[in-house]
Amino acid sequence: MKRGFFLKLARSNISKNRRFFLPRILSEAGLLCVFYIVFTLRTDERILQLRGGQYIEVFMSIGVAVMMLLSVILLFYINSFLMKQRKREFGVYNILGLEKRHICRVLFHETALSSLASVVLGLALGTLFYKLCSLLICQLLNAEIVLGFYFINARSLALSGAFFLVLDVVAYGVNCVTIARLKPVEMLSSANVGEREPKVKWPLLVLGLLALGGGYYISLTTQNPLKAIVLFFVAVILVIIGTYFLFVAGSIFVLKALKKNRRFYYNKKHMPAVSGLLYRMKQNAVGLASIAILATGVLVMISTTVSLYAGAEETVKRNYPQDYYLSARYMQWSDEGVLLHSEDMPRETLLRAVEQGAGKNGLTIKEMDFQEYLTVSYKNENGVLYCRQADGNAADSLKGLSVMTYITQEMYRSLGGEELNLAEDEIAVCPMDIRQRGLDRTEITIEGDSYQVKTVLPEFPIRSGMEELSTNCYGVVVADESVLAHLYDQQKQVYGNAASDYTRRIAASFAGRGANGDVGEKLERDVKAYLKEAAFPQQQEPGESLIITGNTVWGARESVTAMCGALLFLGIILGLVCLFATVLIVYYKQISEGYEDRARFQIMQKVGMSRREVKSTINSQVLLVFFLPLVVAGMHLAFAFPILEKVLHILLLSSTSLFVVCSLVTFGVFAAVYTLIYMATARTYYKIVR
Repeated sequence: MKRGFFLKLARSNISKNRRFFLPRILSEAGLLCVFYIVFTLRTDERILQLRGGQYIEVFMSIGVAVMMLLSVILLFYINSFLMKQRKREFGVYNILGLEKRHICRVLFHETALSSLASVVLGLALGTLFYKLCSLLICQLLNAEIVLGFYFINARSLALSGAFFLVLDVVAYGVNCVTIARLKPVEMLSSANVGEREPKVKWPLLVLGLLALGGGYYISLTTQNPLKAIVLFFVAVILVIIGTYFLFVAGSIFVLKALKKNRRFYYNKKHMPAVSGLLYRMKQNAVGLASIAILATGVLVMISTTVSLYAGAEETVKRNYPQDYYLSARYMQWSDEGVLLHSEDMPRETLLRAVEQGAGKNGLTIKEMDFQEYLTVSYKNENGVLYCRQADGNAADSLKGLSVMTYITQEMYRSLGGEELNLAEDEIAVCPMDIRQRGLDRTEITIEGDSYQVKTVLPEFPIRSGMEELSTNCYGVVVADESVLAHLYDQQKQVYGNAASDYTRRIAASFAGRGANGDVGEKLERDVKAYLKEAAFPQQQEPGESLIITGNTVWGARESVTAMCGALLFLGIILGLVCLFATVLIVYYKQISEGYEDRARFQIMQKVGMSRREVKSTINSQVLLVFFLPLVVAGMHLAFAFPILEKVLHILLLSSTSLFVVCSLVTFGVFAAVYTLIYMATARTYYKIVR
């Protein structure tokens, strides 16, 4: 054939089918743009050196993996749609004299042109928008702005472009195999295949109900936050499977049931709608299920990450009632690595260290307390607590986990508590989870010893840092040191070297909590220098060590803000990608619906229905089909709420009301955007139908 014929034909095809090819090029370019941004953020040394940069590296690594998966799914979905719509066109080429190898050559040029356009556009957009995203990251992390125009990363450009080129090559190979296996008659008749009435697929229906019910059951019944993290992903997989199976089989089952109802079906308004929906659901079930899953992904990612970021300051205030916590322990080891001696630094030394450090950094001490407590984990069976070694089964170890933080009533009084007058067999208890302020037990048994719950405290003066790990976490006030020592000995006998030790620390508050992280770092540095000088007045001997633990509210605020900011950025990026994918699928479904309904319009008018009746019937079907995924996504979000709340609890968000508000606002905004998407793509649909 004439040289350049196939290239010319490919360019002509792209131009004539721009309704199909333009969204495909823009889709791949958009995915490549986001992939480049996420991949470059993961490796950008300037970003990683920011405070909280370690969170960017971790979460962007997750983002790269998710983007690779979404890119594969979406690009192959688009490819399969284009092939389905163009099989008749390829059949005509075959009849006019083009062999299958010639058709594959045309496809090669089409793929090369569209792929080149997508990669160039995607990398250009990624390079431009990367700077904007790096500025957004700095803003979310409350970090200094990264200056300079150094965002063209040759390695990221090459790897990102290569990944999408590989996907295009694989898609081209799949298309060639598809064409090779089809006969000309099959190509010409492919558009009319599948017009027989669908049957209910009972195995899929049953499996779908079981999978969806199982996912919902896990969400509604899981109570332990640690266990929720493990089971959340199991629930997600079950819900995805259940959604696909029920869209494929469940929708047909419902419509078949309506058709069997004679009084309902044999009605002028119902018969065309039910019959039309039967065929629509058969052809579009998988696509609609995909829209529902993607919509759910948008809702979950945006609502959770916005909730975490909005609640970051409340999280810091709840976990750091004071501004600075300091503890130190002197340890001496033998040459063989055996611990010879261990003791906490004297209280007076810790107090003087904080006073000196505060003075050097211009901080005024408002309040300073000494805290001593013991935190122990137990197996809880109906109020009977006992120590048990972990057996390696993580799920079983988390079941019935209770965490108790003990202090004496003398310590409780010194920290501002009221007089309790506890006997040796009496305790005062405070549920540490703000969602469980009630306690329905008057007696608790710990390692065989019974303690009467004399009073339930509204607040507990100490936070040990273990409160987020279990909903069964309690602050407990005991009578005196002898009871506390007895509880220590009991858990020491079971846990051995893994047993919890006493925590003795200084908790200090400073006037004006607005100091920044730099002050906190300087304070910690000065305090550590003082303690090392006090512990080793001459010089540090071999085998001697000093373990200093210092935590400031400023450092915690930076860490929490960085973690939540990185999560929010990832949530926004992936949420936008899922929204973009939703737009894409809706657009292509509107096109396919339009071509199918053009023939249905003509048939309905020929059998006596007016144009207005036909339009009303098809409009009702289209509205139901396209808004069903939104309803399903809202239902998924509602049932996912309980387990998401537990997961967020581990991530330090305890405000259920904040999560509720964010979820409702997210759903409302998404519903509005989804409606706009439908209205915009519906124009293409009506142009085709007319």
